Amino acid sequence: MPTLRIGVLSDTHGPLPESVFDLMSGAWSEGELNGRLWRQALCRHEGGGSLSLEEAVIGQEGRTEPLRPLSSRRCGLIAHCGDIGPQSVLDELGAIARTVAVLGNNDYERYWCSDGDVRTFRSFQAEGVEVCMAHIPRDLDAALYGRGPLQPALVHQEPQLALHGHTHVPRLSLQGSHMLLCPGSPTRGRNGSGHNVALVDVADGKLDAISFIEV
Repeated sequence: MPTLRIGVLSDTHGPLPESVFDLMSGAWSEGELNGRLWRQALCRHEGGGSLSLEEAVIGQEGRTEPLRPLSSRRCGLIAHCGDIGPQSVLDELGAIARTVAVLGNNDYERYWCSDGDVRTFRSFQAEGVEVCMAHIPRDLDAALYGRGPLQPALVHQEPQLALHGHTHVPRLSLQGSHMLLCPGSPTRGRNGSGHNVALVDVADGKLDAISFIEV
């Protein structure tokens, strides 16, 4: 049973649709939630700390059911990966749960959220899972690995979950021992990707499942 659900979104660029708040506050029925689930990955933790994935794209490759049906529950943490829009986006998300956010390349004003000041890079722990986030993928890479001798890495320990936005296209891949996740955009999807957010379930201090939801 997951101990924490993290709602991950990015590139909102303005007011959010009511469906996003309903999803993250646990107001959706389980039928609606699983009906809008289109990709899911279960995280398998092997000996020595290695991580593997069992993935399904719902409705394709002959599979019509998720690997694990999702229960409808309130998010205990929300991560916004930048290009926020008005301050009210963070205010409304913060009313649901603690919200951690980073600045996007279109965020020119000073923001505040339920977790404090919004910066270009964040690194934090969520129920034992190390998380880091930046808006632009190349900035996330620089934070993780550095960029030459004059720009050292910002993290001293590889996280289990690394988040970015900017592309407006959902992305999930295993990079070494961490999961790299972009949730897409709930308002301005690109390349036919639709409007999406991601749900990350944590159990017993480890990543458990990552699900993409069309909103």
